[in-house]
Amino acid sequence: MNCYFKILIGALLFVNGIVAQEITTTQNQSNTLQLEKPSINQSKKVALLLPFNLTKVQNDTVNTFADRLKKDKFLNMTLDFYSGAILAIDSIKKLGISIDVSVFDSEETKTSSNIAKLINDNRLDTFSAVIGPFYQANIEKTAELLSASQVAVISPLSKEVGKSFPNLVQTITSSNIIRAAIFDFMRSKNGNVIAVVDKKKVSVKKYIAENQKDVRFAALDPNGALNVGSLKSQLVKNKINYVVMETANTSMIKATLTALLSVQPFYNVQLVILEPNETLDTDEIEFESLIKLKLLYPSMSRENDSAEAMLFENTYKAENKITPSVFAIRGFDVTFDTLMRLSQTTSFLDSLSIQSTEQVESKFEYVKTENGGYANKGTYILYYDADLKVKVAK
Repeated sequence: MNCYFKILIGALLFVNGIVAQEITTTQNQSNTLQLEKPSINQSKKVALLLPFNLTKVQNDTVNTFADRLKKDKFLNMTLDFYSGAILAIDSIKKLGISIDVSVFDSEETKTSSNIAKLINDNRLDTFSAVIGPFYQANIEKTAELLSASQVAVISPLSKEVGKSFPNLVQTITSSNIIRAAIFDFMRSKNGNVIAVVDKKKVSVKKYIAENQKDVRFAALDPNGALNVGSLKSQLVKNKINYVVMETANTSMIKATLTALLSVQPFYNVQLVILEPNETLDTDEIEFESLIKLKLLYPSMSRENDSAEAMLFENTYKAENKITPSVFAIRGFDVTFDTLMRLSQTTSFLDSLSIQSTEQVESKFEYVKTENGGYANKGTYILYYDADLKVKVAK
């Protein structure tokens, strides 16, 4: 990939902004970020702190760079993210927006990094925003060191929830927010919600019982199997019946699917899961059954086959000779969202509270947390449709 060779020239790469010009855009949704005419006198500086760990690569006397790429998943993830970020930077430049982007090697592991030195040596306290590093502990350290100067620190990949700082922006939607979103959706449809929960899923049952008190549980037999009669007795006519199934047990899954398919002529039923379930992808579960029951689930990302998404994929392929990975798409989405916000007349942190954006796979809709900082609540509700495609219900 072209980007690999760029970064290996040195630990620092500069991508210079260009003179801005007038841009005309359309606004599809009332709360979607709209590009305004940027000012040529307001070029912003952004830093990407990415864990290339170049010193390790250069000091590796056993493996060639090509060999290391075959073995090092973390390096591949970093390079993929970087390749997507580079495409976002190029796209912003083509829009005529003037932003200076510097890329630094954060040389990080879970327990160490060179963040403090990078901030001090490169005066990152004068930048408008910093994307990265990857690990939560290093993100928090970066946010802490830059909090006094109010530099926005964007966490691109960490799923952890740790310390809060007023300048820390968590782009990954937390599992709690994603879970709550699907229940809010079912409630908005005035649905009758029934939960089929394996006895091994103690934490899930506890979550539903404590946070979704209107949900009823289907009973289990003494041996832990689903009591089909209990499930059927809780179905309601003239309402959509959402059956939340949380189990990895093949027998329980089959029993649930068989029961719901048998009552489909008489009741409006839809199958729901709260998180990815690997058992549903096995040969023992008929995909056709999931289609018939319009499997519904929440996700922080979507499948996107729009004209804009195809343009992104084709451009990426032309540049890198491969299809973009999930990390490349993530690199594009996070970087493009950040640069777009910085191009506005509103301050970056203010834009988080008042504007949401939707990129190739992700939605960025931020809320201010109780302890300071910002969390992304962007979530999609997806379902399997009859044409075998995954579609957005909300």
